Amino acid sequence: MAGLEACQVAVVGLGNIGRILLERMLAVGVPGDRLVVRDADPTREQDFIRRFGVRGLPLEEAAGVADVVLLAVPPKAALGVVRELRQWLHPGQVIISFVAAVPLALLEDILPEGVAVARVMPNAPSLIGQGMNPVCYGRLARGEAKALVQEVLAALGETVEVRDEQMNWCVGLSGAAMRSLLPALEGMTRAGIEAGLRPEQARRVAGQVMLGTAALALRSDLSFEELKSLTPMETLDEESLADMLQRAARSARDKMDQVERRLMPRGGEG
Repeated sequence: MAGLEACQVAVVGLGNIGRILLERMLAVGVPGDRLVVRDADPTREQDFIRRFGVRGLPLEEAAGVADVVLLAVPPKAALGVVRELRQWLHPGQVIISFVAAVPLALLEDILPEGVAVARVMPNAPSLIGQGMNPVCYGRLARGEAKALVQEVLAALGETVEVRDEQMNWCVGLSGAAMRSLLPALEGMTRAGIEAGLRPEQARRVAGQVMLGTAALALRSDLSFEELKSLTPMETLDEESLADMLQRAARSARDKMDQVERRLMPRGGEG
């Protein structure tokens, strides 16, 4: 199988995640004529075709020609779309699911034999290639198939391999975590404006402080307590904040567990 730039890539679902995937595929050199898009909303699909210079095909044709299918539909629609896709898929293709709350094992049960599957939890910074995108691999995602998945992940930013049962946790750890961090950035920006900085200056100061802090945590082997001691002034109740963010991640996990239970087939449906 050829590298990603030489592959036919289908993006199924053009919401926020689908748009991120499409823009990143173009950014890393996948030609527009090798990108196929499909969405349940024909108006949105046509808008993407015009804006990005990609192709639109019926689902059966998109599934048939694609080497790699990037699945980015809403969770409640996912199983229906996958069941429809399986009619036209064939051995050797790679399916990468970006759908929350749909287990990898369930996808493998539905899809035809010989189709490799991986599951990824993206986040919004993936839009600029700076995301954290945990991945779990199906039993056939080995060799060339795994290399293709890793090319897609490299276009989105960083990744870490996890178990399928950890993916609902990853909603809080990566997918939704930005919403926990942005209020801190927003508050720091407001403080900068209050100090007399222009809004763009205040946002730049706050953003760089957060970016630099994250880089320091990643590039040094200092413990969190040692890192905090580098700036002795404590400006808030740090333990309470840490606990709150941990609870937020746990809450996101619980919500995804509930969604997953609702989506699971009943009575032997396949």
